[in-house]
Amino acid sequence: MRTSRMAAIVPVVALALGLTACGGSEQKSNAGTDAKALADEAQRLLKSVPDFKMVGSGQDEETKMEMDLCIRSGADMQGTMTIDGNRVEVIFIGKDQYMKAEAPFWKMVMSEFVPEGVLDEVVAKMAGKYLKSPVDEEDDGVSSMTDFFDGSTDGVTKGEPVKIDGVKVIPLSKKDEDGDTTTLYVQEKGKPYPFMVKSEGSNNATAKFTKGKQKCEPTAPAESFTKEDLKGQFKDA
Repeated sequence: MRTSRMAAIVPVVALALGLTACGGSEQKSNAGTDAKALADEAQRLLKSVPDFKMVGSGQDEETKMEMDLCIRSGADMQGTMTIDGNRVEVIFIGKDQYMKAEAPFWKMVMSEFVPEGVLDEVVAKMAGKYLKSPVDEEDDGVSSMTDFFDGSTDGVTKGEPVKIDGVKVIPLSKKDEDGDTTTLYVQEKGKPYPFMVKSEGSNNATAKFTKGKQKCEPTAPAESFTKEDLKGQFKDA
């Protein structure tokens, strides 16, 4: 699964879902449906939800991340991420992304891009403010976060139905070029809404998608700064 530029500063994070389909006991079983067809439909259904909440966590050998986000119309997003103990506010509006954090986070991230002699000065300017930057076009913003199989459901295999948290679901799995396995669990009856997804291998992560208590309304901050506002202090500027 591809990730957005917002998440690119940490290892790939897979997501786990908890959207619930409506309907009675007479709903049709999805057990006999082709694995690829189920995977395609599950991803389409998730992107059709007007807004939802995403809460989860992930970890590899070096980095631990938690997230608490809401996503609107599969395109805009707002919430928080905690990366190695550093809280980061994130907002995606169209093709723009905003990130706000305190000095320790920016120092950790910017040490790779800013000369040591001016690092503290740059970090002081960034601390507690929103950094505005364009969304990475290769990742296509927030929508890439719900593309669990990196653009193709070819090769997805289907397992036997299992119960997770009392819900009967069908596992759909695919291994990528690096040997990591993504397993998307979809509801066994009714529309195959995603219920959970797990990433296992070099990165291990889960998250849950639910309907938020409040409407998701990502809003651009009134004030922000850009890389250009830091007066060419980046190494590649």
